[in-house]
Amino acid sequence: MKKSILALMVALVLMMMPVLSMAEAAEELDVTYLTYTHTDDQYSLMYPDNWILLNAKNIEAVMDEMSKSGNEELANMVSLYGPQVQQLDMVMLLNESTMTNVNFVCQTIGMHAEDDVLLGLAPNLISQLSSSFEGIQFINEGTIIDLNGKNGMMLEYIYELSGVQMHGVQMYISGESNLYVCTYTCGNADELSATSEDFGFMLGSMSIK
Repeated sequence: MKKSILALMVALVLMMMPVLSMAEAAEELDVTYLTYTHTDDQYSLMYPDNWILLNAKNIEAVMDEMSKSGNEELANMVSLYGPQVQQLDMVMLLNESTMTNVNFVCQTIGMHAEDDVLLGLAPNLISQLSSSFEGIQFINEGTIIDLNGKNGMMLEYIYELSGVQMHGVQMYISGESNLYVCTYTCGNADELSATSEDFGFMLGSMSIK
């Protein structure tokens, strides 16, 4: 798991850069990035073009496209995530192998949450995750990280699902009146380094309200 932590730390170096330099950083990485802006303009972010973006408006079109292309496995996975994406107004990103996903949810809380408030959420969040995933082990039980001028609280954990070890990171980022919940889940150890760096870049590029 040290590999995951180290990869995230590399990504955090990018997050410390001024917002205007994120596009320059993308050029340095020799990766093509796309920009997504939430339909209600609650936030925007950059993501690599080899990730598939799902939201409430495009999920049916993506399923149709995958079915027509003969990628039934991916079409079934998109169908599985569909209800959750639509009900929570979630934005989900799947990498090419579909073994790693990142999702973003915006919750209106009517205030800016300072660091102590975010840290105070950790015990309940840990309890909820423990109830959801049997045998979950926490590597980080709540750390405040500066994400390019945004304060965020990070949890990091591992658990087993159907015999596969899953690696997860949740980041809780406070805006002026919204709380942004960003979750990274990886089921392939070989993808940890690259995909956690992608996640870090997404977080660093976020523009929030």
